[in-house]
Amino acid sequence: MIVACHQPDLLPYSGFWYKMAKADIFDLKVFDQFQGRGYQRRVRMRGKWASVPVQDGTWLEPIVNVRINPDDARNALINNLVGRYTGARFWNQRGHLLVDMVSDINTDRLWQFNLELILKVRELLGISTPLAISPPLTARGADGVLSMLQRYDTTTYLSGTGARAYMGDCRQFREAGIEVVFSSHLAVTGDSIVSVLMDYENPMEVVLAECEAERGPESA
Repeated sequence: MIVACHQPDLLPYSGFWYKMAKADIFDLKVFDQFQGRGYQRRVRMRGKWASVPVQDGTWLEPIVNVRINPDDARNALINNLVGRYTGARFWNQRGHLLVDMVSDINTDRLWQFNLELILKVRELLGISTPLAISPPLTARGADGVLSMLQRYDTTTYLSGTGARAYMGDCRQFREAGIEVVFSSHLAVTGDSIVSVLMDYENPMEVVLAECEAERGPESA
């Protein structure tokens, strides 16, 4: 059982989708702390930030509690999609689908807004990995991740490379019988997945592109 996880970010970059495609279960960490300068409310499109406004008073909340104005969120995202991608190679084929996806969302919760987009892009990419939401973690860092993984009878944890900063030597994972494998995704762009959808005939070839595989310390 390969498990990967991530916060429900706004139309995230290709590495997010690589982990989803490679996993048997993809856990959405909706109870993590919201990061105002993180990727839950913003993402790069054509090298510049595109953001969704959130309501005042929710910046210090967990992601699950962050609220938006649905009209403002839809309009902001559609304006960025149209303004930055009209004329792209596959705009006529996929651009209008994305605009329609955004137009159909009606929620005042940021995580649900992002989840709707994640589900629709997952379908567009042809990824079938089921999504799950585990309860709030009672521990932080590597210990918190381990407690989440144990809910799913995990044998392998597919982690982003950024997690090396807090994963340490992965001893507790090894002792729990879980192998840690760091993503070997080769990103052609740090932009949103939208740039991949707009510029490449086969977006999944870009999503699944790999460099030399990176393993956890216990696999060295």
